[in-house]
Amino acid sequence: MVAGVLLALSCPGEWSIFLDMRRNKFLEYLLVQFAVIIAVMIIFKVIPDRQIAATVAGFLFVIMPVGLMAWEYKRAGFEETIWFVGVLQFWTVFALPILGIRLFNWGVPFEQLSFWRISGPALHQWSSKSYMVMMAVTAIRWFKLRKKG
Repeated sequence: MVAGVLLALSCPGEWSIFLDMRRNKFLEYLLVQFAVIIAVMIIFKVIPDRQIAATVAGFLFVIMPVGLMAWEYKRAGFEETIWFVGVLQFWTVFALPILGIRLFNWGVPFEQLSFWRISGPALHQWSSKSYMVMMAVTAIRWFKLRKKG
């Protein structure tokens, strides 16, 4: 974000990307999704207990999609159905179950946990891919709406 601001200051024509954010909220959503990744990396560096760090990160992964969906619903209802599906697939299939199995099995190593016969580590691997799908859907919506406007 800082680099983007510096770029915008050095190239006046680049201000349009920031002005676009008022009309097209998907760039903001994408930045929030990216910020969560950075926040999670910081959480794991700052909190020495991996179980607590993973739980705090899990709460971020559950709360962030809910917040984005609430903002988008308030802004435009369910107009962007594909985007909602992209966010919901991550939230319902991965974020909620992973946080749930962590909380309901406190003290048990994550490697020993499973959900619907899928191991915790396998679920986590797939959740990373799912998160990237959510980000890709958000980026595509931003790009398509930006081209329209």
